Amino acid sequence: MDDSAKDEAGVPSQAPTLSGRMQKTRTAITRHSRELTAEFGFNGFTIEQVCERVGISRRTFFNYFPSKIDAVFGHDSDAMPEGIIERFMAARPKDITGISPTLLADLTAMTAERLSFDEAEIISTHGFFTAAHRDPDLLQHMVQTGPKKEAEFRELIASREGMDPQDPLLSSLLHIIKHTSLQAIEAYVEDSGKRPLAEEFMDLMSRIQHIMGQPLKRSDD
Repeated sequence: MDDSAKDEAGVPSQAPTLSGRMQKTRTAITRHSRELTAEFGFNGFTIEQVCERVGISRRTFFNYFPSKIDAVFGHDSDAMPEGIIERFMAARPKDITGISPTLLADLTAMTAERLSFDEAEIISTHGFFTAAHRDPDLLQHMVQTGPKKEAEFRELIASREGMDPQDPLLSSLLHIIKHTSLQAIEAYVEDSGKRPLAEEFMDLMSRIQHIMGQPLKRSDD
């Protein structure tokens, strides 16, 4: 069966704006698609099975996603607090040149807010992407889209700071943020969620900031 939107002519893959009900439906499609992937593998279930779990028709499915793989990966905006990017961009201090003195704080705050938005969804996503590395179709999709999304985020920060998007400093900073987020999620899972996910992240970032504040050369050199 063709799991694309070609046989649903005239049906858009995504509405320009979503009501609260439509937002819940789109999120439910992704969540159930990931659950089925974890249970049966990406090629082990059909769009009809997703629709049955969500309680929608096949045609409705294609109102939200052009294909099954798009549904599995979902929309980035569904897991993001409304206005989070705008707040980050507006947080840069006025009347300064060069890298802002609040860049790390603003990136950390944005990440903590993101981790606080929907802990259950973040944990589910983390587990899904871990399993996806074992599936050739999903792994290929990640390889194709992952670097593009990271580049877009890097360009966003570069535009705020007036930096070259390819500046190695920016790449290193984002690597730290991303890796620390993953470590926080793993710590949260291992500890059965005894501490909020954002708190796990902030604790790790504080420890990194402490160690990185050490001198680069020993005083007795």
